[in-house]
Formats: sequence, structure tokens, C-alpha cells
Amino acid sequence: MPEIICYFSPQSGYAYLGHGRLREIARAAGADILWRPVDILKVFAEGGSTAPAKQSPQRNAYRKQDIVRWAKVRGISINTEPKFWPTDTLPACRLIAAAQLEGIDPADLIGACLSAVWARDIQISERDNLVRLANEVGLDGEKLATLSDSVEAADKIARNTAAAIEAGVFGSPTYVVNGEMYFGQDRLLFVAAALGVAQERVAQEHLS
Repeated sequence: MPEIICYFSPQSGYAYLGHGRLREIARAAGADILWRPVDILKVFAEGGSTAPAKQSPQRNAYRKQDIVRWAKVRGISINTEPKFWPTDTLPACRLIAAAQLEGIDPADLIGACLSAVWARDIQISERDNLVRLANEVGLDGEKLATLSDSVEAADKIARNTAAAIEAGVFGSPTYVVNGEMYFGQDRLLFVAAALGVAQERVAQEHLS
């Protein structure tokens, strides 16, 4: 079965924009997604990247325009100035890791965390909010939150982060298919092509 490795931060706006499309591609290709939440600040530091919130006013102005265009393409809502971004992502990363330790596919939980930041103005660094988000997608939020405090969950994030740095990852989201790395959700067209999946349509109405 084909595999897609996805290195991501649960507060990444572009991971949010690409989340649904990535899952569509995986379903169409019969591929497994190997979700790898990372400590994005360490990835930025090792990769020589600047966190989006600290980039120049010009780049941030363009980023806001860009995410609105992509939200139209994907048919989802997005807040260009989310109330709780940037934030401490390690609690959410560890919650996702806890789900994985329980053998749970974390895709819905990841989507809930991403949309919490970019569509719902929910603080994902707070335990009670994470419990609620997990419950909303049918998981046992209290159990996962407790497990997220474990050494095993923290170690999983540390290993993911080290693997990302070793692979040359410098931002979120980054996808790896057949050993090839694709940075950014706009490169999902290459992920789709690598897996023989048809491309999505971008229309004129998406541009304004």
C-alpha cells in the first residue's frame, strides 16, 4: 500500500488548508497517511526558517490573501487573524501522539485541532479545549489527555521532530511520497500526481 508521510504543526494554516485534500488524495490512491506532528519551532530553527507570524509585514499581508484564495478552492472557512495563533502547540502534538499510541487514526482529531485555530478561535494549548475537541470527534478526550502527559507521548514528538530535521524538513506541512519531499499544501498537486490521482480544479472565482 502506498504511504504519504505528513510532517505538520497543529497550528499551521497551510496544514489546515491542505488537510481535507490530503485525505481525499489518500483515499483515491488507497494510500496510508503517516501523520507526524512535530515541534515546529525546532524545525524552523534547524531549517533556517522564520515563523510566519514573525515574517515581514509584506509577506504576512500576502499570506492573508493567499490563504483566502486557497480556502475558496477548498470550500472551507478561514480566519485571516486567528485569535489564538501563534500558540504553544506541544499539548496538541502530544494529544495526537496519544491517539496514535492507542492505535487510533488521528486524522479527525488533527482536523479538529487545525480548524479550532483557523475557523473557531479555540485555544489548542489548553487541556480542557483539547479534551472537548477529542470528544467532538468521538474519542475519549480525558483518557487521551492523560496519556498525552506521558513520557511515551513526549518521546514520540521528539522522534518525529528529529526525523523531520534529518529529512530536511523546514516547514509545515511537508509531505513525503516515495522518498520525494513536497513542501506546502500547494504542492499537493505533485503528491496527487505521484500517486496517480486526478488534480483538483482551480477556477477564476477562486482568485478574487
